[in-house]
Amino acid sequence: MKILIPVLLLFVASLPLSAVADTSAEEVTQPPLVAGAKDPMVVLAAVRADLSTLKAEFTQYELTQSNKKVDINSGTVWMATPSQFRWQYVDPIEQLIVADGSQVWVYDEDLEQVTVKQQNNNLNPIYVIINDELSQQHYDIRYVTTDKQIDWISLTPREESEDVKYVWLAVENNAISTIKVFNTYDQIMVFEFAQIEKNPDLDQQLFQFTPPEGVDVIQAIGE
Repeated sequence: MKILIPVLLLFVASLPLSAVADTSAEEVTQPPLVAGAKDPMVVLAAVRADLSTLKAEFTQYELTQSNKKVDINSGTVWMATPSQFRWQYVDPIEQLIVADGSQVWVYDEDLEQVTVKQQNNNLNPIYVIINDELSQQHYDIRYVTTDKQIDWISLTPREESEDVKYVWLAVENNAISTIKVFNTYDQIMVFEFAQIEKNPDLDQQLFQFTPPEGVDVIQAIGE
């Protein structure tokens, strides 16, 4: 079974889900604003403070209406401000996604196929971590609640999108440990991050991609 590329990448901290995170798909609604809430921009500013690169292990899954985790995938992600990232899926199958700042490359070694598209998804929640300007431009950002020393922040797109109804971020120790993406069909895609390293020394080649010889290169429709 192939990985379904989420809006975090094209659709794109192992922590126990909090009371906020445990909401089922049948109950997907934006929570009310908490009285005396923190300033979400201050919380996010601490996440981005002096940030240039980031490395983390991730687990990705869909959360069903019964709060069951399905389609579980895991691997490693590398990011560099303001717009580069590399997602390496390793389990249950290998797949690579590289964003070089202008294009996104999706390499499926099993199919011997590469799909390339312009990097123009302004609703990519990853930008909340690495690009303050884009996140503020395209999302309304507000503070939700604090649960077990984890700050929850919600992001609502300023333009309509079937892929992103809104996003919840869990911030712990000045790092985003969980991203939950809700779409208009009330499906929930969850990304949990662990072993987060801030500003590791990364080779720029991590964010470059050259299709291997002999693979099919497919230009995404409309690109």
